[in-house]
Amino acid sequence: MKDFLQFHTAASGVCAAADRPRIVAAGVFDGVHLGHRAIVRAAKDAAAKRDAIPAAVSFTPHPRCVFAPDQAPALLMPEAERVRRLRLAGAAETAFIVFDREVAMWTPEEFLEHLAANRCFRIAGICVGEHWRFGRDGSGDGAVLERFCAERNWSCNRIPEVESDGEIVSSSGIRRAAAAGDLAKVRRLTGSPLTLYGRIVHGFQVAGTELAAPTANLELTAGVMPPDGVYAGQVALDGAVFPAAVNLGFAPTFHRTRRRIEIHLVGFSGTLYGRELAVELLAFLRPEREFSSPAELKRQIAADIARVVAVRENNKN
Repeated sequence: MKDFLQFHTAASGVCAAADRPRIVAAGVFDGVHLGHRAIVRAAKDAAAKRDAIPAAVSFTPHPRCVFAPDQAPALLMPEAERVRRLRLAGAAETAFIVFDREVAMWTPEEFLEHLAANRCFRIAGICVGEHWRFGRDGSGDGAVLERFCAERNWSCNRIPEVESDGEIVSSSGIRRAAAAGDLAKVRRLTGSPLTLYGRIVHGFQVAGTELAAPTANLELTAGVMPPDGVYAGQVALDGAVFPAAVNLGFAPTFHRTRRRIEIHLVGFSGTLYGRELAVELLAFLRPEREFSSPAELKRQIAADIARVVAVRENNKN
């Protein structure tokens, strides 16, 4: 059978077969939101009853990247962060199903047979969302899964969807909230601030010389950008957390034509080029606007930085 799992452990990141069985929490888990965590908790509870190890099984790439690449959603976080948050939720291990057109064509039964026959671990149970679908065209449902589990003496837990303020918690709902700039809702549904992930690239190099506020330009790799404007944020870097003034937009004072993410880390000195950063947005400060001169913008940036520091201090409590 095709070995379609890439296996990651919290420690080594390699396949580490062991005698103890696994109770698997299965799903895409983008965002590791409240609903996802409920599934992982159920796997952890079931594993404790069977002297098993709770494990998460996710997908790479997102299945919609295979079915409809032009409609694939922006991922809320990179895979490494998904693994980290799944571990915090209770998954001792995470494996990724390498999803391609061959896997997409498997019937539900074939999909489950391949999962059962994987070489990384022996499965003793599975936990999924109540409405999880799998197999060709999403034709596998709870009845198919329960029948398969019963035949193999696996435990099977289908976890009801989690609601918040009368709305089902979902990754798509979190993307909509992020795009609308509803930072409070994103935080409520995920337990964390809206976060933008990316790599620092070279920018226009005017902020440090003309504005006395050197910025790093983030090339986005994961996360959903909220509306343009100036945000108070924070960045964890080299064991410290720095307040961050984050500008999303076109820098109209300098008449730029490409949307950018510019970050000023308060209290940081050094170079960031080429580094990967996760930027947490804590509060919206003001819309982006054009200033009459760089000097006027410089005064506004100083005021923005003072507010950023105050927001960061409030969020520490």
